[in-house]
Amino acid sequence: MTPVEWIRQMVEANREALQQMPFPPGLAEYIDELVKAGQTEQIIAMMKMSFLIGVQQGARSEEVSLPPRARIQA
Repeated sequence: MTPVEWIRQMVEANREALQQMPFPPGLAEYIDELVKAGQTEQIIAMMKMSFLIGVQQGARSEEVSLPPRARIQA
């Protein structure tokens, strides 16, 4: 699967959640300016940051189970 196919699949699978997500004011205009100016690297950097934040949030939400500590009694 190519990165483009993966992104399209993820957008489709999460369409409802994405539509319900609030968008920061002015962000659409900023992205439009970047696209018109050909600032591909800036757009890719924002996508990478979003991905990293998602990965971090997912890792944080996973519960890590540790074995109980051994108790030593004298």
